[in-house]
Amino acid sequence: MASVEQINIKNFKSHSSFHSNIEGSQVAVFGNNGIGKTNLLESLSFFSNSKGMRGNKLENFFQNKNEVKSKFLKVDCVLKQENYSTNISYQLVNESDQINKDFFIDNKKSSQQQINGLINFIWLSPHMDKIMYEGLSTRKTFIDKLISNLDQNFKRNLSDFKKLSDERILLLINNGDKKWISIVEEKMSKVFYKILLVRRQKILSLNSLSKNYLTTFKKFQINIENNLEEIISQEDKCVEEIIKMLFINRSLDESVKRNTFSPSIDQINFFDCNKNLNAELCSTGEQKSILLSIILAFAWTFKQKHIPFIMLFDEISSHIDEKNMVNFFNEVAKLDTQAWYTGTDKKIFQVIENKAFFIDLA
Repeated sequence: MASVEQINIKNFKSHSSFHSNIEGSQVAVFGNNGIGKTNLLESLSFFSNSKGMRGNKLENFFQNKNEVKSKFLKVDCVLKQENYSTNISYQLVNESDQINKDFFIDNKKSSQQQINGLINFIWLSPHMDKIMYEGLSTRKTFIDKLISNLDQNFKRNLSDFKKLSDERILLLINNGDKKWISIVEEKMSKVFYKILLVRRQKILSLNSLSKNYLTTFKKFQINIENNLEEIISQEDKCVEEIIKMLFINRSLDESVKRNTFSPSIDQINFFDCNKNLNAELCSTGEQKSILLSIILAFAWTFKQKHIPFIMLFDEISSHIDEKNMVNFFNEVAKLDTQAWYTGTDKKIFQVIENKAFFIDLA
């Protein structure tokens, strides 16, 4: 089991100074709104994502007191894994409006990637609820981020496709060499196909984990399709069709200055297996449960691959009734790792009162 045993914070958002020795696998942080509960979890999420769990710019992480922002912040943690402990930390320094970011392992300068080799943080925050109602593009982006955390090749393919797409548009706009445009489109098509294929493989895995492991909480199914679905199993035929579509769309893409045919053609929808309904037709509480279940299934992928992780759940009780909260806590316990929760009232965590370590920020 991975866990944070100690955390020290200096000048991170609302926390000018915070220190706590942590005990146990479940950590409940409670207090009034605006007191810094989310900021505490976000200070941990930064170890896995340099924009934090809310996608902030670096300058927004510095503590702001009396309208004067600090120029230095540091978060330092003692991380326990199996029978040993490691110190991980990061610091941001703002000098002449240039922000330098450094990570450390046992006080030796390191990288975020090296820290991710030791520990990963998986989270769900209230602003992510929009995934359930903002449309296909938001759901696709969410799924792609999950897959990218598990598969660096997939992340690289997304980046490569964008670079090739930008190159193609520049060639089209500048009336570039048609032969070179064809070469770029062929490269794009092969990367395009890999993205479609891996999306389906990973989604199939998440669906299987939901069916086999989420025994007491909400079961889901992620459905994915596009107009190439019938030929996706045939690589050569699918790549050939993608090349054809890119060729057909050249004039349109030149006009609108973007690629109108891309891996975003995938339509991704969530299905509530308990209610036998598409998520769009479910209540807000049921939608939140589906989202939590997807995060739990994602965590099971890490567990099966023996990748150490810690979970962060901000305002966990929003839209979730007491019965489902009990079931949710039971599912988290099966993952055998540390989980952090925030809430405005300690009563929210009654079901784990004898198991959790409480941090009162009141």
